[in-house]
Amino acid sequence: VQWSLFLLILMGKWKISPPHLQENKTWEEAQKYCRENYTDLASVFDMADMVRLRESTEYEGKAWIGLFSNPGKENRMWHWSLPGVEYTERETRWGRSEPDDLKENCVKTRGNWTHANCDKTMWFICYDGENMWIIV
Repeated sequence: VQWSLFLLILMGKWKISPPHLQENKTWEEAQKYCRENYTDLASVFDMADMVRLRESTEYEGKAWIGLFSNPGKENRMWHWSLPGVEYTERETRWGRSEPDDLKENCVKTRGNWTHANCDKTMWFICYDGENMWIIV
């Protein structure tokens, strides 16, 4: 995993946040932080971004990405946090049997995507228009 992180950083698409940041945030707090300091929470624009997300777990943990659904809707629809970016079913990394619970409306990654309660706190991945930043 360390080697794959090195390669991602070398390729210039992923950057590690400055070491003094220790950020565990809810999904909404993470979105606010990313919008104030970068562009937004990370979105998956293509298969290459999906691979980068899947392989970015140098911390052996999980992190919020910019995928969410509106609570209380009968026909659940997923949306990317970044305005103007459309979610498509064909480019996903859902884990086995996910999504499965209407009470969990935000998405975290740890290789595959899992939806979770938006009030949980964890690390997150920001996007700045060019690079994705792992906030640890």
